[in-house]
Amino acid sequence: MSNASWELGFHLRSPRGWLNDPNGACQFRGEYYLYYQYNDSWPKADQKAWGLFVSPDLVHWRYEGMPIEPSIPEDRHGVYSGCTLVEHGAGPNGADVLRAFYTGNVVCLDQAHNPRDVGRVYTGREAHEITCASADGKHFGEKTVLLRTQDYPWECSLHVRDPKVWRQDGRLYMLLGARHLCNHGMCLLYVSNDGWNWEFAHLIEAAYPFGYMWECPNIVQLADGSEYLAFSPQGLPRQRDRWHNVCQAGYIPLPGRIVDTREVDERDFVEWDHGHDFYAPQTFVDDSGRWILVGWLGSFDHRWTCTPDGLAWCHCLTVPRLLRKDPATGLLLQTPVPELDVLRGEEVPLAVNEEARIASRHADIVVQGIDGDGALTFDQSLQVFFEHGRLGIRYLQATHAAGRDERSVPLDCLRDVRVLVDGSAVEVYANDGAQVFSSRWFSGEGTSLAVHTSFAAREAHAWPMEDVLSEMYATAQAPSITLPGWNA
Repeated sequence: MSNASWELGFHLRSPRGWLNDPNGACQFRGEYYLYYQYNDSWPKADQKAWGLFVSPDLVHWRYEGMPIEPSIPEDRHGVYSGCTLVEHGAGPNGADVLRAFYTGNVVCLDQAHNPRDVGRVYTGREAHEITCASADGKHFGEKTVLLRTQDYPWECSLHVRDPKVWRQDGRLYMLLGARHLCNHGMCLLYVSNDGWNWEFAHLIEAAYPFGYMWECPNIVQLADGSEYLAFSPQGLPRQRDRWHNVCQAGYIPLPGRIVDTREVDERDFVEWDHGHDFYAPQTFVDDSGRWILVGWLGSFDHRWTCTPDGLAWCHCLTVPRLLRKDPATGLLLQTPVPELDVLRGEEVPLAVNEEARIASRHADIVVQGIDGDGALTFDQSLQVFFEHGRLGIRYLQATHAAGRDERSVPLDCLRDVRVLVDGSAVEVYANDGAQVFSSRWFSGEGTSLAVHTSFAAREAHAWPMEDVLSEMYATAQAPSITLPGWNA
């Protein structure tokens, strides 16, 4: 039986089963659509579909089932990650249409496969890029295969996936994550005039090999012309101050445009998040021109678990994060979208070296104008600390970590810190989002949260956060919306 104190009130999770990569994030017809990798039969099977949440404001969400499931030979073993593209005026009477792009996964059991090729890198796999369209974002029509395994450049292994499609200079571009035959990660860039016929443009590689596979490529293109290539490299060796997860996620600031880039300097790679549970983020631009990121607050790492007491659901997503450029460094700052502030309740006084108690397990804590070392401690179990020039998180009770260890990064000066606690999800934003940690925390029974600060600071605030999602989780039944047609 799972612990009720771990339940989420403003982070998205699957109604039941397994959730991982966010997919197809966009604003469509005035609402926010957030698809995600979903296996509602977990742990019995591992065949992914796309689940869907829809929101008018990035805060209040409703569950809309599984709009895209395996239904044709080219995706029969999984609808893998991808994106959406809003086609303005392409529908009847000039209505907008939402087009999804994703990778269809096929495990070729009937073909020769080398049993030593455990990941099916060279044998026994197909990866097809597929598109389908929807008038409402919830019901998709006929699927069309755009690229098949044999269409990729000769340099590619069988690991090619996760299309990101966008408009630029009057044309459409597609990035695909890939693994070179020589076992280093890269991206493929394609170009199209109509979205149906795609021409290979060139590879994007690192100056020196950087991981064996690049997954989930994404882009950020700011109004001042700054462009950033984001991707999730697999196979980076753990070092003292970076790359601590089994797979990483980050971005590289570019000197020019993504569409003109052929080589990047891997030394410029910046991790999005230093926590235990973060991977495969998706970026998108909304109707107001804001760049927003949503990440998978989870991990494939087997050193820790996200179901320590047999939860019926596994993993969640980060809150939507606003991306802004740091004028001093040119790097990207991440902060929770301001819409989340509407969930704050009556402020609870937070004084240095005095314990405050928040009457829920959902909280927002902000400390500003910090002077020197100190820590925020929650339930005498989890600590966000700055000491001896390092910022990090530590678990004071090992049973609440579910296998996680202490994490920290070097930091010259801590000016401010914001911590979102939502049941078993914790997000830490330091120095206006220059440093971020996302991790899970499985504290003991209880309906309230004890907060203690030892920071000497100009001001400190603590608010309970409204639970706006528990009713949705309780009533969602994960309806299936399978298209008619071939299914294996």
